[in-house]
Parts: sequence; structure tokens; C-alpha cells
Amino acid sequence: MTRLDKLAEMARGHYIAVTAKTLGSRGTDILRDFLPVLQSIHRSVDYESISVALTVCFALNGNAAPLDYEKAYRVVDVSHLALYNSGALLVEARTDGTFYVWKEQSDVEAMHAGRVIYHYEPGKGEKFWIDGVEGEVPSSVAFTRIFGISRFEDLADCLNHYAMHLARSSECNILAALWREEGRVMWKAGPETEMRKSLYQHLKSSLREGNPDITQETRVDDRNPVDIQVKWENSNRIALIEIKWIGASGVLGDKPRITKRWPESRALDGLRQLAEYLDLTRARAGAYDRRGFLFVYDARRARVTADTLVLSRRDGLKYQDAHIRFQADLLSRSDMAAPIRCFCEPNFATGASPSRR
Repeated sequence: MTRLDKLAEMARGHYIAVTAKTLGSRGTDILRDFLPVLQSIHRSVDYESISVALTVCFALNGNAAPLDYEKAYRVVDVSHLALYNSGALLVEARTDGTFYVWKEQSDVEAMHAGRVIYHYEPGKGEKFWIDGVEGEVPSSVAFTRIFGISRFEDLADCLNHYAMHLARSSECNILAALWREEGRVMWKAGPETEMRKSLYQHLKSSLREGNPDITQETRVDDRNPVDIQVKWENSNRIALIEIKWIGASGVLGDKPRITKRWPESRALDGLRQLAEYLDLTRARAGAYDRRGFLFVYDARRARVTADTLVLSRRDGLKYQDAHIRFQADLLSRSDMAAPIRCFCEPNFATGASPSRR
């Protein structure tokens, strides 16, 4: 098959071409009405909030297989869809502008006859069926998904970049000043506030799309502040970022001492705390599509005492690949992002360079 043949085959399989072939001029009118509805649904529910599947359908005629409306919620405002999302959604769009919503995965094969159906699954992409005939949704060069923009994915990329390029080797000046000694054995006492400032500064300078509003220590209720909150202009997205550190902190001087030594359980507590914040946010702002991000600064070292100033590679890197086992039920939540554990590396170059002797 030549290159032109492949392009022609792709064009024939495109969902717009399939719609025109299957339904004729009526199909063009249906897509003209259906696609803006689909885009409005993606404005309400982020791609990253769908952990199982999102199916959106529109009945073409009375021959479509009946749906179980006793299990459905009737929604009059598309912005309220986030309230019903637990990772799987079936949405039927009606001509009167209302929606019927099911909080479950749909059997697309059993229902695609007599309907226009859009279906999205993480890892599998987007598909269309037009009265039982499948049409492809090709990705563009710039976007792998074309009906909406994932603000949460953009934030996750930003956090991972910070972890890999700034926090890991303490390239950030704020983090570099937080170590008790040049060898980066342990943190200075009480590093939490400065850690938050470091991540906040990175997000302020790097997260640009969607005009994000980034705030520190925003209260989710009268007693509980989340470390960083991100909201986007003209969007119902809200991200909560909780920061935890594990390892040791201490002071030097005439009597060196360790002020804190947080184990892995501190990170586990952080994920449980974040889940509570997400529940509180859902209670007070149910129409927001929310997502929680846990960021863990991991500075665990082996055989560290209060007067340890330098480390062997074996002791300094013992926990480099010691991944944290978080609770499966919390990780499986549709509003919980994968936690980011950043192993903050020791500095083994202290005094090694001839110019420093």
C-alpha cells in the first residue's frame, strides 16, 4: 500500500466521512449539534478524571436498544456532570438540552445500533460509532485527544518536571538552602514551609496554559488548609496538592541533634489526608472536577546519626528505589493522581574537586 493509499484509507475511516456515508446530509446536521455538546462535556469532566470510560450517545431513531432509565440521573446543566463522575460515565444527550447520566461503564457493542456514540477509554483513545458503523478519531500532531484539554495532565507534567530536574538534585536555590550540611544528609529543622514555597514558585513560573490561579495554604474547611491549590480561569477544574517529606531533619552546632525523623508512614498519612480534602471539596463544591496530587520529598538515608556529615554511596542511595506502597483503595479513586515521590539525592561531590581543597 502506497503512502497515498494509506492517507485515502484514513480519510474514508474518519468519523465525519463515516457519518456522511451512513446518514447522508442528515448526519452532517447531527454532528453539527452533537460535537459542541461533546466539547461541553469535556469542559465539565477532564480526561484525567475518567479512569474507566466515558460514553456519550445520542439516539437517531426509535430502533435504538432501550436504556435503563431507572438507574439514571437527569441533569439539566452540563456543568453538574462532575458530581456524578466516579471514573465511569454514560451520558445520553437529549434534543431538549438535558442529559441522562449513568455512573457505570457501558456496553458499547450492545447499544451502538441506532445511535451516534462517542467513547473514550484511557490508553485506548477516542472512537465514534454512527448507527453501528465505527469511525476513527485521528489525533493531531499537537494533541493526542481532540475534544478537550486536560488541565490535570498539564499539571502532572509540571510536577514531574520539577521532581526530576529541580528537586532531585536540589537545583532549586530554595531547596539547596534547606539542607543541614553540604553533603545533603538531612534537612534543616522545620523545612515544610520552604518546600512549599519552592514548589509554588516553580508552578507560578511554569504552569501557564489556562491562566491558572495558584494559591498557598488554601482552606478546604474551617480547620484544614491544603498546601497548594490550583484553579483555572473559565474552568471547573480544581487541583489540590499536598506536600510531605520523609527522612530526617536536624541542627548542627556544638550539640548536633535530630529534630524529626519521618518514616514512610508519613507519606501514607499524606495520601489519606489528601483523600479527606477531596471529599470535603466535593461536599462544598460538587460541580468542580477535582484532582488530588501528593508530592513527597524523600530524603531517607541509611545509618544516619545526629553528627553524620558525609555518606557513603551505599548508605546515601539505599532508599533511592524504595518505592512507597500506598493504599490501593485510595490510589484507585478517580479523583486521585498517582503520587509523586521525589528521591532527593545526597551530594557525594563534597570536597572531591581539587579546586575545593
